[in-house]
Amino acid sequence: MHSKKERAVTSPARHCADLMSFAPAKQRGVTFVELIAVIAILAVSLAGVTASISSALSRSSDVVLETRALALAQSYLDEILSRRFDERSAPRGIPPCRGSGPAAPACSTAFGAVDAGESARAEFDDVDDYHGLTEGGGTPNLLRDAEGDERVGYENFSISVSVRYLQRAATQPEENLIDPLTYPTDLDDPDDAKLITVTVFHTTNTEGWQFSAYKANF
Repeated sequence: MHSKKERAVTSPARHCADLMSFAPAKQRGVTFVELIAVIAILAVSLAGVTASISSALSRSSDVVLETRALALAQSYLDEILSRRFDERSAPRGIPPCRGSGPAAPACSTAFGAVDAGESARAEFDDVDDYHGLTEGGGTPNLLRDAEGDERVGYENFSISVSVRYLQRAATQPEENLIDPLTYPTDLDDPDDAKLITVTVFHTTNTEGWQFSAYKANF
């Protein structure tokens, strides 16, 4: 006697129901409110990024201006420091001029282009001749180099120069320039050095950048 395996028979309705049970869920779209929220979040994020980029670009621009101002001031300081300490200094600086004492002539007391025959920059032969010099800011007072040629690319820059003797008294700027206990005889006289300050201005920086150097009396 042979056994028969029963074969399961599935009705068409049941088959369709099984297929529907495996159908993917209906996708849900983005609502208008959610879209507005996403746009608002992106706007805030982009505003922060834009502000950071703008700040970085501004700092980069400042660095470029400061670098050019430094180069300009250095060229003027190099020119001025190459001149004699004083109109009354000996050709080689020895003996140095002094405010008092019979061994050397007294140093100048009038600063600026006041010496005879030295009214133009090309005629300046000592550092204090440059006191009060201003150049730049456009025609006709152009920035010029030591040879008198116009400095190209510095149209928005200008400079001013001031020169003075040391100020070593109490509460004065150079009071603590050196240690008087270690170097009791160095720079103990106002005539020992002159402070040269070149201030560079730009149309975006009216306060200017100051660069200074000392010229020793020799």
